[in-house]
Amino acid sequence: MYIVVFGIDKPGMADVRNEHLQAFRDYLEHHPDHPAVALHHSGPLLSDEGERMIGTHVVIEAPSLEAARAFVADSPFGRADLWAELHVRPWNWLAGKPG
Repeated sequence: MYIVVFGIDKPGMADVRNEHLQAFRDYLEHHPDHPAVALHHSGPLLSDEGERMIGTHVVIEAPSLEAARAFVADSPFGRADLWAELHVRPWNWLAGKPG
């Protein structure tokens, strides 16, 4: 199943985001504790002026919603308690699908 992860950072967490950013990027690519999860795309959400990272958007494929939530919780951002608001939702990918 496809899953969308949409998280908005807690206020004042820019330093925490920056501290864990490379580890989070690495985790999205290499996550041996979650071999059934596949990354499709990801990128930061930006402030209205497009200059600051304020959140996270990721699309993964996972065997279940529970597996996706565990993957997100185990991520460097999840362990750092970065997000004020986090949505991990099943998604029906209809358009722009690869392959």
